[in-house]
Amino acid sequence: MFKLLAVVAVLLVPGLMADIQSMVPLPDGRIVGGDPTHISKYPHQISMRYNGRHRCGGSVYASNVIVSAAHCVAGGVDASKLSIVAGSTYLNNVTWELPVDKYIIHENYKTSNNDYDVAILTLKGHFPFNEFIQPIALAKSRPEAGTEVTVTGWGTLTEGGSIPNQLQEVHINYVDNSVCKKSYPLQLTDRMLCARVDGGGKDACQGDSGGPLILNNELLGVVSWGIGCARKSFPGVYASVPQLYEWIEKTAKVNTKEYAFL
Repeated sequence: MFKLLAVVAVLLVPGLMADIQSMVPLPDGRIVGGDPTHISKYPHQISMRYNGRHRCGGSVYASNVIVSAAHCVAGGVDASKLSIVAGSTYLNNVTWELPVDKYIIHENYKTSNNDYDVAILTLKGHFPFNEFIQPIALAKSRPEAGTEVTVTGWGTLTEGGSIPNQLQEVHINYVDNSVCKKSYPLQLTDRMLCARVDGGGKDACQGDSGGPLILNNELLGVVSWGIGCARKSFPGVYASVPQLYEWIEKTAKVNTKEYAFL
């Protein structure tokens, strides 16, 4: 998840600068207030590696197609240095790994506020589907406000903390955009959705970027950005899959010579 380091005047308030991350995304993201879990519970979860090092999360959409965040690969990232690890609960246990062939960033992606923050990565080869690797379906609609949703990843366990070795999960609640706009009046768009728990303390964080926000075994959101981690007044912000559904489906099919779905 990326934090904002204020470009907008409303954020240029003394004391806030140090707390808000740059508008120019740097892959981070985290699971704060979560619990250790196993990949068999979330077999769509992947680790995006850059030169072998965990960079972002993502989701298996097909045997050779990954859905992640645009900010994870924006800025001319060398695709030849990217790989995807699937089927692993622990970052230090590489079970299946495939090199990335190419990535496609949404053509309307904006670095200024992370609007349209979604990307498709196609792979050189196919992952086998089994107990630990499975594709996830895309959500076509948003839930009611307050609905419990789940975010997973290997992001830092505290704001500015270290990355865990074991996959983490956290259960939070969907926040309607009309409410979330009170926290992000200038940045939030219809291509974004928000989630948090009342009182803060649970969220995605550095290292979780691009990872899945799920509901009923469907991909509802892609970890995108926020101010800090698990802060009471600032929900986590995700790219909204229902609003990006058609682009994801079309782009995956157009840019993949052969792909396999269950």
